[in-house]
Amino acid sequence: MEVESSLVSMKTILLVLNYTLVVWYCFMVALSLFGQYIGQSRYRHKPEAKSSKLPFAEAEGVSIIRPLKGVDLELEANLRSSFIQNYPKFEIIFSVASPEDPAIAIVDSLMQEFHNVDSRLIIGDHQVGINPKINNMVESYRTAKYNIIWVLDSNVHVDKDTLGRSVDQLMLPGIGLVHHLPIAVQPATYAAEIEQIFLDTNHAKMYLAINGVGIASCVMGKSNLYRRSDLDKVGGLEKFGKYMAEDNIIGEALWHQGLRHRMSSDTACQALGPISLKGYCARRARWVRLRKYIVTAATLVEPFTESVVCGIMGAVGARNIFQIPISTFFCVHWTWWFVNDCLLYRTLVSSSSLHTLDAQKPLKIWRFLRAWVSREVLALPLYLYAMAGTKISWRDQEYKCISDGTAIAVSKELDTQPLLTATA
Repeated sequence: MEVESSLVSMKTILLVLNYTLVVWYCFMVALSLFGQYIGQSRYRHKPEAKSSKLPFAEAEGVSIIRPLKGVDLELEANLRSSFIQNYPKFEIIFSVASPEDPAIAIVDSLMQEFHNVDSRLIIGDHQVGINPKINNMVESYRTAKYNIIWVLDSNVHVDKDTLGRSVDQLMLPGIGLVHHLPIAVQPATYAAEIEQIFLDTNHAKMYLAINGVGIASCVMGKSNLYRRSDLDKVGGLEKFGKYMAEDNIIGEALWHQGLRHRMSSDTACQALGPISLKGYCARRARWVRLRKYIVTAATLVEPFTESVVCGIMGAVGARNIFQIPISTFFCVHWTWWFVNDCLLYRTLVSSSSLHTLDAQKPLKIWRFLRAWVSREVLALPLYLYAMAGTKISWRDQEYKCISDGTAIAVSKELDTQPLLTATA
């Protein structure tokens, strides 16, 4: 009787496990389709920017802060997109740490060209923490004319109506932060194509779906608008200088005040140019190492959201419950996952605000397939590698991530662990 009881218990456990695998797979399918739905409905048709039509006296003023270091690809076009915003009241503040920075010449040229636009350049940073981006922006934040702050990375290009549509969203009741979907265009190498596929497929649909559900803060800091008065309630910008992933921490700080986040129908468009395979791997692993102490639960679940692991889970559960061959299930799974990603990719690339020769041209299908398969196959090994370490390198400085989400600078001479070198 005890043996029979043990067998029954084991069968019950296995049955529950198999159903769990199938339920998780169905959940991921639903989440992926939800992200696809948001992407197709939001980025195919952009609404008119109502705030852009307001007279100067009635419009909410916005201070655009653009931190700079070096000359990013398409830097002039990126910065120019700030000057031509179709909005009645804004200023642009460029922040650079060193007076020798080559970006200064481009800024000076644009400020002369658009002399009628309220803009200025601040040279020199303030050491308030370990994060060089925060150190670079502190003076700009303190001296900004307006309460609404738009932090816009130097490698990002935006549409001329982005500010107007974003202010429309920020003015909605209970909204404390508006952010934009990061997308990539203009890959110049095979590894850059993999990076583009990651950002414009898997990352995009999960980012859209999670923010669509809206049960927690999920923010990337490439293009964010919020009110300085709200951030000052928790210590202001300089409080976040001790964190490397300050964008997510700022988003959570505003969320905990009861202020929800919104996304407009605009994208934060980044031109990639040439990237090495080592550089791609470093970027992806760097993201994991920065997030694993800040959003631990989401980071631990991440492998089970990927097409390979998730597909295997669904295939095993379907075989044990419905007697569907694993190979058949996985082939169908990978085909629909590929088609789903391909459709979203084409929509996002075609909506790009960077109007250069190749920016809005999707990859040929065979190149898309090559990059897509490479991205999916590399996902788990890169994740495991990243989870095993704590060291990263950012903007020529090496750091060690700490369990409280902060980081410390480390000496190259003392470092023995493999580093993840990546740009922002």
